[in-house]
Amino acid sequence: MLEFLKGKKNHFIGIDFGTSAIKVVELSYRDQQIYLENYGIVELNFDGQSERSDADNASSYEQKLNDALRTLVKKMGLKNGSQSYVSIPGFSGLITIIELPEMQQEELAKAIQFEAHKYIPSSLDEVAMSWEIVEHVGAPKALAQNIGAGGGNRIKVLLVAAPKKDIEHYDRLVSGINLEVSAIELETFSIARSLVGDDNGVFFIIDIGSRATNMILTERGIVRINRNIDAGGNEITTAISDCMNVSRQRAEIFKRGEKDILNGTESNFIIPVLELIAGESRRILNSYKEKNKDIRIDGIFLSGGSSRMKGLEEYFSRALGQKVAIGNPWRRITAKDEASELVAELGNSFSVALGLALRGMEEYKRD
Repeated sequence: MLEFLKGKKNHFIGIDFGTSAIKVVELSYRDQQIYLENYGIVELNFDGQSERSDADNASSYEQKLNDALRTLVKKMGLKNGSQSYVSIPGFSGLITIIELPEMQQEELAKAIQFEAHKYIPSSLDEVAMSWEIVEHVGAPKALAQNIGAGGGNRIKVLLVAAPKKDIEHYDRLVSGINLEVSAIELETFSIARSLVGDDNGVFFIIDIGSRATNMILTERGIVRINRNIDAGGNEITTAISDCMNVSRQRAEIFKRGEKDILNGTESNFIIPVLELIAGESRRILNSYKEKNKDIRIDGIFLSGGSSRMKGLEEYFSRALGQKVAIGNPWRRITAKDEASELVAELGNSFSVALGLALRGMEEYKRD
């Protein structure tokens, strides 16, 4: 494990609760550089829940998560009371852009509450919401004339919502091991922050996790579109297992191996989840281009545990008609020489954890 400098306020902990593993990273900021100080990962190889009540199963699973995180944090030597930034799965929440007439702040808050009912099926009392104005736009000239002088301006608002019970769940997990929770955010923002940051332009990210795939479109550092498919790496493994008539364990080896089973004339593999992801990605990109005629896509990145599958870049480049590359969340991070090989091996599996820690660094710099 890398050396951990204790008691420093310019250190930031990111905790990613994935469906297959918990990942923790520690970054520091000094001399206008971001440094990797510590990291750790624990696999979540929990057995299926026994036939007990749902409440008992939920309590048991939470306890196992708590125990796994506690063990990892202890091995890493993280200090009690350290400030941490925590993610919740992207599929747990809602991210959308709504357009409204420009109005006073008090009126805007009420209008957003009203609009939120259109997107959130449950009671608003059960969700935590946040929003921010991301763009001021002028209405078309004819519309502005009909509305009257000064009445044609509109705003675009980024609305974010997540169930309060999910937020409370992750808050308990971290607070229960004596770390301070500075913020909890949807992993969508963490991924975008680590892979794209404030880079100018339009970027599209395909994050393939073990359980779900998150598709994110950002423009000038702002998340404009977010879609989730309830399928990911597990379904890729299943398809390989079925097509090759091998066990899931053997299929995992093929998925992580050096042989390209996706491309080439000799390949007869059809992986439905990849076709589904590619199809939805095309739909998102084409729709965005139609609504924004002068927009070009400046980069498409793959992320997530399954993104390093051999041939996946070529597969999506062909499917989307544009070069697709593996995202690099480490591009702004300085690591010690002895950690460079490990960082290369970790790849973008730490995108969420790094994005969370980077949020802490950004808040530190603003203060």
